[in-house]
Amino acid sequence: MVPARTFFWFDYKPNFRGKSWTLTIKEQRRKIARRLEKSPSLKRELSEMAVESYGDAILSAARETGLDEENFPPEMPWTLADALREDFMPE
Repeated sequence: MVPARTFFWFDYKPNFRGKSWTLTIKEQRRKIARRLEKSPSLKRELSEMAVESYGDAILSAARETGLDEENFPPEMPWTLADALREDFMPE
């Protein structure tokens, strides 16, 4: 999953919007695409996996940013389709 915590860095730590983070997001998307090509059956489970991992991403983002968990949206603020699109970056 393109970790939501990576997107949180963009939203909550704008000074980290550098090339390295952008490339990390792109790399993770490519890894997901390759995994889905090798195991097409994962596509059916992808939405559920995204929802399940979102809570973990909030905890990780809170730890890494120093912000409280309550500062993050309780539900994923992007659609899964957007998060996996190569041209999508959170504002």
